[in-house]
This record gives sequence, C-alpha cells and structure tokens, in this order.
Amino acid sequence: MDADWLLPVGGERFIAVGAPANGGVAELDEAGNVSWSSVPLPDGFLKTGAKTEDGGLMVAGQVYDSTSPTRTGVWLGRLDGAGQLLESRLLGPSAYSAHVDIELLRHPTGGYVLSTHDSEAQDVAFRLRLVRLDDAGEIVHERFMPIDPESAITQSWSRGGAALLPGGDVIQLTAHAGYLRVVRSTEQTAPVFDRVLEEVGEAWPQDIAALPDGRIAIAAISLGQSHVILLDADGTVIWARTYHPELDTELHAISYDPSTGLLHLGGRTRGTDGGTARTWLLSVDTDGELRWEFEGDVGTPGRFNAVTSLPGGGFMAAGFHDFVYAVVRPKTCP
Repeated sequence: MDADWLLPVGGERFIAVGAPANGGVAELDEAGNVSWSSVPLPDGFLKTGAKTEDGGLMVAGQVYDSTSPTRTGVWLGRLDGAGQLLESRLLGPSAYSAHVDIELLRHPTGGYVLSTHDSEAQDVAFRLRLVRLDDAGEIVHERFMPIDPESAITQSWSRGGAALLPGGDVIQLTAHAGYLRVVRSTEQTAPVFDRVLEEVGEAWPQDIAALPDGRIAIAAISLGQSHVILLDADGTVIWARTYHPELDTELHAISYDPSTGLLHLGGRTRGTDGGTARTWLLSVDTDGELRWEFEGDVGTPGRFNAVTSLPGGGFMAAGFHDFVYAVVRPKTCP
C-alpha cells in the first residue's frame, strides 16, 4: 500500500495518489479517514497527479501495454472529483518499475508538463523525456534527451524529478553516470541549459524544487548519506550540505515553503539510537542551516518519498512501504 503523492484539495483534506492500491486514489478527511477511494488503474502504478480546472484530477502512471516495445507504457487518466475515470490515453513506452519517477505539473499558462524516463525498447538505454500537454492531455511539444548508459536512473536508489520555475521554464533532475544532472527547458521543451554537477561528488538523484527567485534546490543521496544542494538560476552550485551521515540517512523528497522560506524534506534515518530505519522529516533554511527535525518511532514505515508544501504554510509528506502520511502545521516549524 504505497502512496507516491498527496494533493491538498481544500481545508484539511487530501488526495492520495497510489493508495490504497498501487493504481488507486483516495480522499482523506481532516482526521485522516478515507472519504472515498477508487482504482482507475488496476493493472499498473499511479505515480503523480494534478488538479484540473473543473475540480477533478489528472493522474499519470505506468501500465502494461502489449503494443509497446518495452511492454509497458506511460498512462494518463482524467478523473472526476470522486476519483471515477472519465478518459485515459497512453503516452508512449516506459520502463516498468515502481521506483521510476513521473512528474505531472499543472502549468500556470494552462495544460500540464510531464517529466519521466523511458526507453524505446527493452535493453535499450534510457532517455529523459519532457512532454507539454494541453488541458485535455494531448501532446503539444515533446523532447527526448539521451541518458548515459552507466546511469542507474531506474534503480530503486535513483528517482529524479521535475519542477516549474517562476517564469514557466521546467527543470528536470536526472543522472549522468554517477553524478547529478540538471536540465532546464522552456515550456515548449526547448533547451536552456544542461549541467552535470561533478563538483558536489557522486550522488543519486531524488527530487528537485524551485524557489520564487529562480534558485533550484535538490535532494540527493549517496551511500548512507543525505544531500541538499542549492543552485542559482543558471545551474551553478551555491552550497551543498549533508545531514547526520553517521546515522545512515536518506532524503528522498523536497519542497519549498514560500510562507516561511524553508525547504522541507522527507526520507528515512537509522535514528539517534542507531537502530532500524524509520521515517525522517526535516526543515532547513536557504543557507542550509537545520531549523526543525522529526524522527519517527521504531517500526514506522521505511521512508517518506513525497513532500508538498501546503497553502498558508506547513507541509505534508507521503510514505512508501505501507501507506503513511504526515501533516506538519506551520507553528511546528520555526
């Protein structure tokens, strides 16, 4: 019972994407109870979602596709406000893995941006893919970028991600061999820059967030260590920090909170007692200074893999390996 994404839908209600079944969605009320649930993709994995203008949802994931050369494909579905499937379409081949990241972002000028990795055929090198969709989910622009064959982007320790910059450009996080790679494109998918961050050392990509002034924040991991990296709008590294490396920590998700100016992150840690892995949340300022931290109890599900800032402040996090989520109120974080 995994949840790959949470969406706020008014008040203190949320939509969980990828729970309570891998291909399901569910609405949670203020107390965390399931108000309704549906499974629009029973034979696949739902990875992400965005609200539509009419109060429904656009969701994306992976599904078995007998017509695809990889036998799997990217699936896009439009749901009503109760999670019922209205229409769906396939957007080309994919790599069937529960860990492959797919981002679906509502663009401020209308329509959506979809970012993922795919492969043209089995045993063929992966590509970084950027798709601009209209409101109906039709492809308007599309761009494919080759990935170094040595980049283990679809393995469980590499996820990647995407975010929208204030002007509407798209930034994507991927890998080049053992290093992080950041690609910036216009909303028409035209290239702006493509940078490999060798200066921060070898690391595996996890998530990326955009700040209102155009700076870019990255969450990454290496063996037993978590990393947070801040770039300027041109992709130049401003600073790079790791947190509690002695505790075998990992950070898998990052979000910027405009109400506090903090970066909120989620992942897992062995904990101050050095015991079994448990959930981990922390907030840092834009200088990388630790401002708030939470360590889950022993026995809690393995990690948080999605973090979303809430309107008005605070954030929520969704967990992987048994569905768990956390809501952090603004007064909790300094």
